[in-house]
Amino acid sequence: MQSDNIHKAVVAVAILFCLSPLLDAQQSDVSKSFLDKARKVKATAPAARNERTSLPAANQEENYENAVSSSTLSLIRPPKDEQPEQIIPQGEVAPQSGKEEIVNTDKPDASASIKTPQFKKVKKTAPKKAPEPGHGIKWIDSSTRNFSIKVEPQTSGIMTPNLGMKFETVYQILSKNISWMMSGKAKVYVYQNRQSFLRNEPVASSWSGAFFSPTEDRIVMYDEPKNTSKMLSQFTHELTHLFVEEFYNPPSESYKLEPPIWLNEGLAVNMEDISSSTKGGVWANDLVVINIISQSEKLKLLSRLRSGQRLTAEERRAAASNMVTAKTVVFTNFADFVKNSSYDIAEQKGDVENWYFQAYAMVRFLFRSKNSDYPDKRIQFEQFTKLMKTFEDKKDSKGNVMRDEHGRVIKKRMSTEAALKKAYGFRNMQDFETKFWKWLVEMQRQERQKIKNGQF
Repeated sequence: MQSDNIHKAVVAVAILFCLSPLLDAQQSDVSKSFLDKARKVKATAPAARNERTSLPAANQEENYENAVSSSTLSLIRPPKDEQPEQIIPQGEVAPQSGKEEIVNTDKPDASASIKTPQFKKVKKTAPKKAPEPGHGIKWIDSSTRNFSIKVEPQTSGIMTPNLGMKFETVYQILSKNISWMMSGKAKVYVYQNRQSFLRNEPVASSWSGAFFSPTEDRIVMYDEPKNTSKMLSQFTHELTHLFVEEFYNPPSESYKLEPPIWLNEGLAVNMEDISSSTKGGVWANDLVVINIISQSEKLKLLSRLRSGQRLTAEERRAAASNMVTAKTVVFTNFADFVKNSSYDIAEQKGDVENWYFQAYAMVRFLFRSKNSDYPDKRIQFEQFTKLMKTFEDKKDSKGNVMRDEHGRVIKKRMSTEAALKKAYGFRNMQDFETKFWKWLVEMQRQERQKIKNGQF
């Protein structure tokens, strides 16, 4: 209860101090986020953030308005036209434009459910292959236990020594966390420097240091011998994407399942963050020091501000004793956030960095709720990710199994809400969100106290 009161006081200070200039504004410019520049490619990791976000208490008011941008405070609204759930009648092809399609070949059954559907392989026109990286480059081949590596020869300077060993170290970190997703050797192409990388990879953005190509099932990056920590952090992010993609789309199957974007990116950022320290890095630090509020909290407190209510002395004291930074982020409602369209909406608003931050936080809660060397919810998380690959019977509003005109059970991909309920016991998405906030508030209270005691 004490944690809840402190959290409310901190949020009230953040809203009343920071949002009041926005109330009368008819429009606001999108300023630079407190994180790095917004990314524009969802499959590529954001660049590592190398600055701590905590501010000295004396500078909080001075830096507050600069720390929170209008893009940070914008709401992510649900899309007007949400794509319908994929429904797969038995023995028929599900319409999936541009994707491999799933066919359920189970025979009609009089029973009300089919526990294990079998999927017939369907031949599809293979997508046009992308050209091999670096046309004309004479790659130096090397191989380790888990990687097939091609390195561009250095024309000047030196390359990072023992690159294969460093990749294997990253592999071991991932294997301690997501071993059930990992299989086979990963292909990695390493350009000699950033200039060669950008010159030979037209799909690479100027800010990117690496990317994963699902079509070619490979990671493409460039060597940074003077900044191996950053290079390996980005490599970890992309390697996670590679394993997530193979987990949801194994080569042995002919159907195509898109991994949920929030889960894919959230897990990649979590793995990136622990690549340098098992207890997390800058993302873990941000989750402690930044003031995070929900959309509902924001709206309630804006209403309070409009009514002219001021903070009580008790609220100010509670906030002053708990806040370690002036920065504030608004998280969108979880039911809206887990829709793939939430990323596109955030991108349109220039709010991609905060989208990544929320994806990180949600996966962190589901997987590594404690700052420990081992994920405390690994078993539940493994079950959840596997459930997100499965199909279940389509039911009507009364709970009856639906069948097509031939009497065949209609299947649909398991929803995020259903998978969370089975793996974690959450009653619904709102229960998931409620428990997340309870965890976050208490975690922040404990960790912020360590900061004040000089233990962080």
